[in-house]
Amino acid sequence: MELLKLYTALVRRRWLVLWSIVFFTCAAGALAMLLPKNYRSTAKVLVSSSDTSLSILSDLGLGEVAAGLNDESDDIQNKIQMAMSRPVIDDVIWRLQLRDDEGRLYTHEELLVPGVFGELEARPNISITQQQGTDILAFEARGNDPLELQLLADTLVQVVIQQSQDQARADTRAARVFIEAQLEDVQAQFDNALQDIADAKSVNEITDLESEIKGSIARLNELLMAGEQNTAEIQNVRARLAQARAYQDRESVRTISPLTSSLNSRISSIRERITTLEQERLQSLTVKTDKHPDVLRIDELIANAEADLKDALREQHALDPRIYDLETELAGLVDKGSEIYASIDRTKEEMKSYPDRIRSFSQLELAATAAESVYKSLEEQRYQIGVAEAMLFSELQLMEAAKVPDRHYSPKVLVNLIIGFGLGCLFGVAIALLFEYVDDTVKSPDDLDESWPILRLGIVPKFKVDGDRRVIDSLGVTHPISEAYRTVRNGLLYASLDKPLELIAISSALPSEGKSTFVINLSISFAREGKRVLIVDCDLRRPAQHRHFKTTSNHVGLTDVLTKKVSFDDAVQHTPVDGVDLLTSGVLPTDPARLIESLRFRQLLLDLQKDYDVVIVDTPPVLVVNDAMVIARSVDGIALVVESGRTTRKTVQDLRHRFESAAVEPIGLVLNKLEFYSAGYGHYARAYKSYHSDTAKESGETPLLDESLEKAEKNQSDGAGGVA
Repeated sequence: MELLKLYTALVRRRWLVLWSIVFFTCAAGALAMLLPKNYRSTAKVLVSSSDTSLSILSDLGLGEVAAGLNDESDDIQNKIQMAMSRPVIDDVIWRLQLRDDEGRLYTHEELLVPGVFGELEARPNISITQQQGTDILAFEARGNDPLELQLLADTLVQVVIQQSQDQARADTRAARVFIEAQLEDVQAQFDNALQDIADAKSVNEITDLESEIKGSIARLNELLMAGEQNTAEIQNVRARLAQARAYQDRESVRTISPLTSSLNSRISSIRERITTLEQERLQSLTVKTDKHPDVLRIDELIANAEADLKDALREQHALDPRIYDLETELAGLVDKGSEIYASIDRTKEEMKSYPDRIRSFSQLELAATAAESVYKSLEEQRYQIGVAEAMLFSELQLMEAAKVPDRHYSPKVLVNLIIGFGLGCLFGVAIALLFEYVDDTVKSPDDLDESWPILRLGIVPKFKVDGDRRVIDSLGVTHPISEAYRTVRNGLLYASLDKPLELIAISSALPSEGKSTFVINLSISFAREGKRVLIVDCDLRRPAQHRHFKTTSNHVGLTDVLTKKVSFDDAVQHTPVDGVDLLTSGVLPTDPARLIESLRFRQLLLDLQKDYDVVIVDTPPVLVVNDAMVIARSVDGIALVVESGRTTRKTVQDLRHRFESAAVEPIGLVLNKLEFYSAGYGHYARAYKSYHSDTAKESGETPLLDESLEKAEKNQSDGAGGVA
């Protein structure tokens, strides 16, 4: 179903697709004819490695040089990039003086990437590619001048080969010059290193640095041992001194050593005096109390004597000869130790210079050795570079020179036409689908049913009888268009079986949907069944019924009857169709709504219903004015005409809401001006045509408008489409 809808949409928009195809195809053909011709000329170059030279170099022991040459020669992509570099391309442009139409030399970018306009204008450009699976480079030149392209390809190859050789020779030559310069520098460095060694020995007055270092180490050991022995003696004296001072600290007024008493007579006499006073105090306490003045005087004398004793002990301790001797001995040992450690420090300072001397001499000797080694290596490399330079040749070899092209490769007319046709198809289908997507009109009966699911009375194809005239009075009764109106007529008759529809109103949503034409053709269809039909043109704003026949006019009509200016018999007009009468609108009133809503209008319709079998009322559009809704309440039923391909679904929905809000149920809908082929009903048109032709032949009737369907079928085949 989706494919059928897609096909129907493309048929409906066939003109867009056809015009798109024609435009793109013609544009592609015109471009193929008008654009400059593109030629191309190709020169081929073989990238080969110097295997023979590499083998000889390897046999000579120059494997590293051979490996370097081999690595460089195998990188074909580097060769391509070098050939496409700016210096190479600029050299080619300058040699050939490649200029544009304005006399300006082409640039490097323009020759490599011409761009879209450059391709269209066939400007000269080049490309370099590697043929797959080979070591062959294709130098291709493209443009509109065959001879210039040959020169361009060959010149590019010559420049690339020449620059490759120059580059290789420049590398080896530069390496040789560099090595020779380095040899001179290294020779000077070696001589300077030997001279520095001799100068260092002379400045430092060194004959045997190793013996001097050993003597310093032995002297340092002796000083360290003397220092340790002196430290032990100092510790011994300090211990004896501490012991003597501790012995002095234990002496007090009550405890005095015999040695101190023997050495100091003063201490001894004071001690005896204290003893005498203490005995005297004891005797006094036998007869006196401790608060007695005599006892207190003795206590005072004892206290004074003890104070004198403390002073005497302090003097004794300070002037003790043993302490003095020990302190003197300790000071001598400390001075001796200072001298020993000073000698150790001097020896160490002297020994600190030995590493610097050793490092200095080692560096000088190492520099001399390194300079000698580098000199020998450079001599060897100079020899290798000389051999390699003598055996060097270009890795790029011309394999096939460029030829003058005799045929252009683009543009190709057939290819361009095919591409244009394809683009036209794609663009046409895309734009057709886009238009179909944004088009909200009712195009088929299915669209109409989806918008308003009520009775569909029939389908009226789009047709023309004579010029712009669409009245079926001249069509046979078996013509497909007549059959379409007969289907609508029968739909109206069978819409209400309980009460025949004798008073019918016809309206539409908007103007120009074919409502008035539908009214006259429906009237003709009723008249062909032997019924007397009256058409009442109630469109008092834009009447149209009087234009369908040359014998009818709008000089008098409905408004004149309603205002009683004339009678109905004087206002009604007979049409050329038997059984069809017409009551035109008459002079347009200033207030049409007042006449439509009047009681006299409703009474007139009832009176007309008595004189005619069917009365068809042509009303104004529903969504424009409210006259149709008023008339719908005065008739047996109202049918609505919807134009296919013009009326939108939203309009139909608004029409539906208008009737639902007014509580009026229409009889049904008629899909008018349907193009069978555009709506996907082409088989119906072919069936109508075939059946009508057979019927006309059997009855001997001349098919008046078979050519209308024939034209429609022809249009479908060539893209015009539609029932005429």
